[in-house]
Amino acid sequence: MLFPEITLAQIKELGRIKSSENLQTLIELYSVIEDIELLREIVSSIGRQTDNKIILDFISSNVYKCGFMDLVYQMYRTCLYKGKTCAEFKKLGEEIRKYFNNEVLNKMREYYDYRQDRVGKLERVIKYDKPILLCGNNIETLKKVDENSVQLIFTSPPYYNAKIYSNYHSYQDYLEDMFQSLMACQRVLEDGRFIIINVSPVISKRPGREFESIRYPIHFDFHNLLTHAGFYFVDEIQWIKPESSVKNRNGGYQQTHMPLSYKPNCINESIMVYRKSAPFLLDKNIAMYDKTFANDENFDSSNCWYIAPKSNKNHPAVFPKELCLRILKYYSFKGDVVLDPFAGSGTFGEVAIEMNRIPILCEQNKIYCDLINADNKYVQL
Repeated sequence: MLFPEITLAQIKELGRIKSSENLQTLIELYSVIEDIELLREIVSSIGRQTDNKIILDFISSNVYKCGFMDLVYQMYRTCLYKGKTCAEFKKLGEEIRKYFNNEVLNKMREYYDYRQDRVGKLERVIKYDKPILLCGNNIETLKKVDENSVQLIFTSPPYYNAKIYSNYHSYQDYLEDMFQSLMACQRVLEDGRFIIINVSPVISKRPGREFESIRYPIHFDFHNLLTHAGFYFVDEIQWIKPESSVKNRNGGYQQTHMPLSYKPNCINESIMVYRKSAPFLLDKNIAMYDKTFANDENFDSSNCWYIAPKSNKNHPAVFPKELCLRILKYYSFKGDVVLDPFAGSGTFGEVAIEMNRIPILCEQNKIYCDLINADNKYVQL
């Protein structure tokens, strides 16, 4: 049978109407079509048919040699849903998942199991109604916060030995300490909600002119820490600063114009957006809120945010209010409990209160704690 210029809509129609003739047509299409998008819909439409024996034979014959993981996912999807009532599909599905050992297949299985075990909306529970200040190391102080009680985490962790308040024996010690903090954050964050980390590379000072400095790619290493702590990557936003506000690194090149001596001025910092692993779509988190919680129509359409940095006589590294405002606007709702585990001067908490969120701030420096709570806005646990 010839299939001149078959369309996606025609393939979907073949899948919608269950018949032996349509199933056979779809299998013939699979053998002659080369377009991956059409093939994906063909496999999906085959899975919607009812002759399980033919479908099982089709998947068994093609899944290990189809050459595209997109097609494997569709075949495995069929095995998941038909495996509910057919042991052969269940067995084949597990064989496929173990053979490919693929992260998407594993996540599909996790989502499927959740849908079978739980139904309905998530319930919105707010456990705190007053701003909270936790003075001390967040690894310990966050033990006072209930599990799954925070709806957003936004912070800028101390940069390795770059400020006077951040001093570690080694970079490995620093990373281990940060990992323990992230594990404490993971426990208190609600399933499926966001943790957002502002971080950028730092460079060590040279011990002497004859020694080389070391530049630490902290944002790369934080990815590994976050994934091992139970979060997965969603987005990276670039915070872009005016070039006049950053340290000039062009001096050597401007003098000599010699290749290899070029060093660009670093006007960006990474805003790393991760979600706490959960076996359900973000839709379930959103469904806990009605439409009155929606934002206005103004929004930032790109992942480059042009925001000038701010200075503070009491702290060497502070968040600009504008940065906190955007994070709170896009990643939390009014009434949510929001956490900054490295609060510093407390700007995030200040903006959170202004935006009708309930902040929890952690800060281990007593001087900064006193500054944050100078007007007694916070309850101390």
